[in-house]
Amino acid sequence: MTTRTSDDTPARRNTTPGPERSGGANLADVARLAGVSRATASRVLAGRAAGKAASHARVLAAAQELGYVVNGLARSMMGVGRRSIAFVSSMMVGPTFASMAGGAEDVATANGYLFTMCTTGGDIDREAALIEALTEQRVAAVLLVGATPPTEEFEQRAERYAQTLGRVGAQLILCGRAALPHLPQIASIDYDHRGGVRSAVEHLAGLGHRRIAFIGSLDDTTTSSQRFLGYQDGLADAGIPLDEEMTVRSGNTSDDAATATQAFIATHPDATAIVCQTDIMAVGVCRALHASGISIPGDVSVVGFDDMQLVADLTPSLTTVRAPFHDVGELAGRIAVGEPYTGPIVLPSELVMRGSSGPVRA
Repeated sequence: MTTRTSDDTPARRNTTPGPERSGGANLADVARLAGVSRATASRVLAGRAAGKAASHARVLAAAQELGYVVNGLARSMMGVGRRSIAFVSSMMVGPTFASMAGGAEDVATANGYLFTMCTTGGDIDREAALIEALTEQRVAAVLLVGATPPTEEFEQRAERYAQTLGRVGAQLILCGRAALPHLPQIASIDYDHRGGVRSAVEHLAGLGHRRIAFIGSLDDTTTSSQRFLGYQDGLADAGIPLDEEMTVRSGNTSDDAATATQAFIATHPDATAIVCQTDIMAVGVCRALHASGISIPGDVSVVGFDDMQLVADLTPSLTTVRAPFHDVGELAGRIAVGEPYTGPIVLPSELVMRGSSGPVRA
């Protein structure tokens, strides 16, 4: 607001040409204290100067005395310094993504890369803006994680991302996502969703179960569709006709699965086994069965998918399909740091038999 003197003449405000310096030392300060040129100080701090020169020691001592911090982001944007690998997902869901991220981070840090984790909330515009921002920061690779609809729109989006990243020599890696047949240049590291569920159904059929239900999101994402196809495969292998009434739709939370299970068992008391799309759903299924006085596995057997750490501690412990999340992340990380990519990789999953599955009662 403008102030005025008594004669209505505008008074001059106390102004400054801009914000005051934060007090942080810059490269010129270091060079001045060390008695060298800025170019010499820059080479020393970038690790590109001989370590035995007296000027080298003076620059390092001056930087320490002044508390000078190298601007790593600025250096990476100029194409020098440490680059980063970004792990991008819609959200961080439980320990599964954490294990995948851990595998990638192990490789990144061992090779001198920074590792960042970003979420998009499922917002496509936010995802695109994030890819653009990471490109501006000269990221080395983006690991795009999680399920997605197998649509032409996603293929076009992935192609745009790969082209954007390619401008700075970076690559897009689909991590835990199926390969895109029309874009073989985009790396894909996945695991066997379909075969894992198939083995779970075959296990239950081998125990004498014929009324085997499936609970899942039943949407058009790659994870959901592949796991439901595995359920169908297992039924076909066992000669069991697919009954649409034995498929139960649920959100991927334990509460959603518990609610869906309560409604299902009220109308399908003949079901003797339930295969779950995820362990998170399996936890809700078990809770609903216990609340209804239904014995596991005496009355109903339950099988999950993921092998989250907590499911071994349930009562009874959960039979589940173990997915190699850490290995997926590790392989993606190795490709991100320069290991040649020779084609889509699909790692095997493994059925882990525990106490929640047992023979059908006569």
